Amino acid sequence: MIELSVIIPAYNEEGRLPKTLDSVYQFLSKRGRSFEVLVVDDGSHDATADLVINYSKEHPEVRILSYQPNRGKGFAVRSGMMAARGEAMLIDDADGSSPIEEVEKLEDALRSGFDIAIGSRAKPDESRKVDALLHRKFIGNTFNAIVQSLLLPGFYDTQCGFKLFKRHAARDIFSVNRIDGFGFDVEVLYIARMRAYKTTEIAINWANMEGSKVNVLVDSPKMLLEVLKVTLSAWCGFYKVRNLKSRSEGLIGVGDRERDDAS
Repeated sequence: MIELSVIIPAYNEEGRLPKTLDSVYQFLSKRGRSFEVLVVDDGSHDATADLVINYSKEHPEVRILSYQPNRGKGFAVRSGMMAARGEAMLIDDADGSSPIEEVEKLEDALRSGFDIAIGSRAKPDESRKVDALLHRKFIGNTFNAIVQSLLLPGFYDTQCGFKLFKRHAARDIFSVNRIDGFGFDVEVLYIARMRAYKTTEIAINWANMEGSKVNVLVDSPKMLLEVLKVTLSAWCGFYKVRNLKSRSEGLIGVGDRERDDAS
């Protein structure tokens, strides 16, 4: 079994992904532990898929899942989690805003008994460094206050794209989450709390990267609606259903694509 899977959701990331992909690969390859890097191409229209396929030819630990059309970050992460093979599974944003070295803080938490460790840009810690735009920080804090009041009291930052799960927790949680957009983080953490998975929040270093796919004016209202959807789903008892059937059907892996080309 692979020790660590790094799942990178990517939509039109030909500009930012190469640096992130190489930094992740170089760091993990030097540790002497088994790993895979799974890039989920979320219906990109640029060269995202081609650059990952080319990179994987010389780096066998890297593979890709591709599908059309674009479905949203939540769908991409869910697809990657259900297809990953690692004993631990890390969500890592394509922009590299969270340095991959920070994964070791999360791994320490899992070794100490937690099922889930999430990176945080807002948890108080004088040793960490966060470089965030002021307006995004304000909106993020406002969104988090709403999330805490409705669903998840006690979390400083639900939206940081750097989260580590033990395999059994990931496969259980992502088999039933249904939010395809940016609000999926709230749903995932709520399901984890509903099912009594031990979750901890770890302050990490983080830096804002240009080219964010989040449109503050457009996506913020959508995320609030998704939080309300999670609340309604919880009231209806949806998250009590256990169904481990993979939702990754219909995805095309790089290995499958190469076999198709050879036939």
